[in-house]
Amino acid sequence: MITEAHKNWFDVEKGITGETLEAFNISSDEGDWVVFPYAAGDKKRYIGPGDRKFTSKKGLKLGLFHGPLEESKAYAFLVEGETDTMRLWQEGIKNVYGTPGLFGVDKPEVAILDEYDTIFVVLDNDADYNVAAKAENSWRKIRTLLGTKARRVVLPDNVKDIVEFFGEYTIETFRSVAKDSVKGKYHYNALDLNAPPPEYRWLVDGLICTGDTTLMVGEPNVGKSWVSLSLAVAMCDEHQKWLGYGMSNYGKVLYVDEENPHDLVYHRLKQLGLVNHSNLRYLHRQGIRLDRNFDHLLDEAITYQPKMIVLDSLTRFHTQDENNAGAMAGLFNDSINVLSRETGAAVIILHHTNKSDSNSSYIKTRGSSDIGAAVDGGIELRKTDHANNAFNLVHFKSRRTQAGALTKVQICDTISGQVELVTTSETF
Repeated sequence: MITEAHKNWFDVEKGITGETLEAFNISSDEGDWVVFPYAAGDKKRYIGPGDRKFTSKKGLKLGLFHGPLEESKAYAFLVEGETDTMRLWQEGIKNVYGTPGLFGVDKPEVAILDEYDTIFVVLDNDADYNVAAKAENSWRKIRTLLGTKARRVVLPDNVKDIVEFFGEYTIETFRSVAKDSVKGKYHYNALDLNAPPPEYRWLVDGLICTGDTTLMVGEPNVGKSWVSLSLAVAMCDEHQKWLGYGMSNYGKVLYVDEENPHDLVYHRLKQLGLVNHSNLRYLHRQGIRLDRNFDHLLDEAITYQPKMIVLDSLTRFHTQDENNAGAMAGLFNDSINVLSRETGAAVIILHHTNKSDSNSSYIKTRGSSDIGAAVDGGIELRKTDHANNAFNLVHFKSRRTQAGALTKVQICDTISGQVELVTTSETF
């Protein structure tokens, strides 16, 4: 039996009637304790002054708490705790089961639910981050145990649990929320495949596309910085061609240099003939690290709105192990590819090759293979004549067009003191 005082507490605090308590065989114990009967044994709850407390026989697997059940096996509800179980049952949903804690159950305890076609799982809303995280883990565990028949019912943010829900809403609203969960939920936006395909927005025709990340690799002193600086000048000064390729996009360039000496930058830009200095924002040795303060660089890029961003060179922009696939995948997923996606700019990353004799640019790229896999385009500079500053520009990767183009390039001094990158021939 349960005392009138304890009945009154459940009525005032939880909206649970004496008739419901009797249907679930709730009884009173000494003092301010009540007893919840489970199939495997009893669980006691303290409802007196101060913090709530629970107790049960040590090591006892209680199973699931429930009252009188209906014969229908179409669906059942699995909720958190005894009071939520009783309140939902009281509102007219009879096949309702409760866990003794934060879904601290395993397959033997939920085996009774296998006979139902659908199980609606209702988790408490909790503002505490750690408790909320445990609830998410519990949902994943329950879904694993019950399979596709499990459907999650998400309560409104303004209520913590089922008891609070029925203080604000009706059973009709609850049934509506549960029916919505049967439909399932999409979390991501799908492409509209009925729309016409957008045009490629080439920056350098067939070689570099806006919004893409392009890797430019080569051995030290092969001319990577000359090539990237010449491209920056072509962008800023609106050259019609660059290394024999047509150019279709012009505009501002954000050049982030953690590699070259300060005076060298000035001399090379002058030798390359930069005219429109206002289109080039040059960040020189600012200590930018993509794995530590990436948000600062992203803010910089969003504010400046460049058409192209150059990172010279990759190894200077992070403190991770380049041979660690996970670390490199994280670097690209969490920063470099975000930079291109959020700004729409073409991102050019300069990087070194290793000492391999392979003809494969992927194999020759230093570090994990994830570096080559993460980018949209790849260009390798292969030295052919050290004395005459000549190299082959090999287009080894493209997501948009056929790669494989080889362009012969020579860095030449002119009589006027300028420097030109001369394309001597192209083969495919």
